Amino acid sequence: MGTSVFLSHNHKDKDFVRRLAIDIESHGIRVWLDEAEMKIGDSLVQKIREGIDNVDYFAVILSCNSVKAPWVVSELDVAMNYQIAGKIKILPIILEDVDLPSFLVGKLYSNFSNIDSYDDELKRLVTSMGVVFNNNVVAPLTASNLGQSLDSANMIGLPIMSAPFHRPYQYLGMVLSDVEKIVGVQANEARNIIVENELCKMVLWGEGNFVSFVEVDLLQTEPHSQSEDFNSEALLGALSIGIHELELVRKRTDFHTYYDHKKRMKVTASCLYDGAPLSVSFGTKYYNM
Repeated sequence: MGTSVFLSHNHKDKDFVRRLAIDIESHGIRVWLDEAEMKIGDSLVQKIREGIDNVDYFAVILSCNSVKAPWVVSELDVAMNYQIAGKIKILPIILEDVDLPSFLVGKLYSNFSNIDSYDDELKRLVTSMGVVFNNNVVAPLTASNLGQSLDSANMIGLPIMSAPFHRPYQYLGMVLSDVEKIVGVQANEARNIIVENELCKMVLWGEGNFVSFVEVDLLQTEPHSQSEDFNSEALLGALSIGIHELELVRKRTDFHTYYDHKKRMKVTASCLYDGAPLSVSFGTKYYNM
């Protein structure tokens, strides 16, 4: 299973964190972002433990907003216990000049307080997780644009989907047995993994021992008509994907096709038949064809 990181932060710093999350993910690192994972009514400690159980690193964004925030403090408490047990490594990320919690003093950290050194600090952070830095995949204006896509989803009443449904393209190319552990569902006889709740149905299509195609139905949009227009930015936003990351290459009333050139991936938002929910699919097989 690939490298993964939990990003602990205060919601007031979300613009920076959204940008950071995209740039980290562009390096093939799986990100657990609490605004995408947590839902109203979730047990805070339980969801934190679930997140930390499934990652290699815990990155805490330290700012005036976060150092005293109960949410961040709770996440840090859990992370410290995991680090003591040797399960994860904590990575402090300085966003503003603040007094560090005593147990973080002396730890190596990335300092993003000077926006002009963003790329250098991102490289330091990525390489600290054992991943080779690639400047070509860094997108400097992603934060506000991702926010627009998230806002589009909220405007039509679509919630931001929590794990395991957010950023579902992350499963492409992964070993089926690793995905089974992450989503908590076993592959069926056809080598497909189906994960479903009241909001989403996600099918992870297996080819050999790997995931080759992902399709997510947003069940709240059902029933939809193929002759009815829809806002694909909102659908992508519900999955924590910014439309700015994609190039629109084909559009009809019933489907919108995009290419993600960085990930060499085809993304299609569509209504497959009258009465169906709107869906978003991801695959690399037919990219640029």
